[in-house]
Amino acid sequence: MSTTDFTEDTGYTSSYLADQHAGQLARLRTLERAFDPLSQEVFNQLDLTHTSAILDLGAGAGSFARWLSKRYLDATVTATDIDTRFLADIPGIRVLTHNAATDGFPAASFDVVHARALLCHLSEREEILTRAATWVRPGGWLVIEDVSLQPSLSTANPLFRKVAEAGVTLLEQTIGSNMRWADTLAAGLRARGLSGVGQRTLEGRIGDNSLADAFWAATTAQAGPALLKLALLTQDDLDAMARLRADPGFDEAALTFVSAWGQVPLPE
Repeated sequence: MSTTDFTEDTGYTSSYLADQHAGQLARLRTLERAFDPLSQEVFNQLDLTHTSAILDLGAGAGSFARWLSKRYLDATVTATDIDTRFLADIPGIRVLTHNAATDGFPAASFDVVHARALLCHLSEREEILTRAATWVRPGGWLVIEDVSLQPSLSTANPLFRKVAEAGVTLLEQTIGSNMRWADTLAAGLRARGLSGVGQRTLEGRIGDNSLADAFWAATTAQAGPALLKLALLTQDDLDAMARLRADPGFDEAALTFVSAWGQVPLPE
């Protein structure tokens, strides 16, 4: 990615995380490989015996939509995204171009509504969460999953903390992201009247050559030109962070994958 790839326009679709950038599909694949096992574990514990309609909101590169279509053979899986280029060739799913911030669905359209690594990046996240709950039929489930960077912001390592704080600032300024919002997911579902609310988390580390480490590295590399352009970091900072990550003695928590779910109550 060159410095000319970075735009100062705000919003996810014009940011350094947008799908048109070279390397974005590979970056999303690292996220999928790291996050999919937790997502699958969550769905496998839910009672979805009579599921006929599932919405995967902001489906990204589509690995989880593909899994849903194979796991629930009798259900129609609708995968949406504002940019569907990575969803077009996935068999067994219905693909819709959809902006979660402005587009909706009729009330009670789905047995399950799922969104992953989406709402933290949308400034309208609270409103979307409220609307998404209305798209679920009574007795159905709302499953929201997202990424928290709180572990990296709490590190005692000054260089790692500096890089993490710069990344969070970049996300806030250029996209409107809130990279601590995932920590409030369960409370947000309860506040919207959902029952049976549960939550699971999976720690992602850096410096251990794990899938989470690969996702962190790919995202940081893609953010590099923007971090430099906005003077949030210097090239020396980025080079020093690369050396630290490669140091065999460095291994720290970097992020948390958070899954939360709740059931829309049946009428009394």
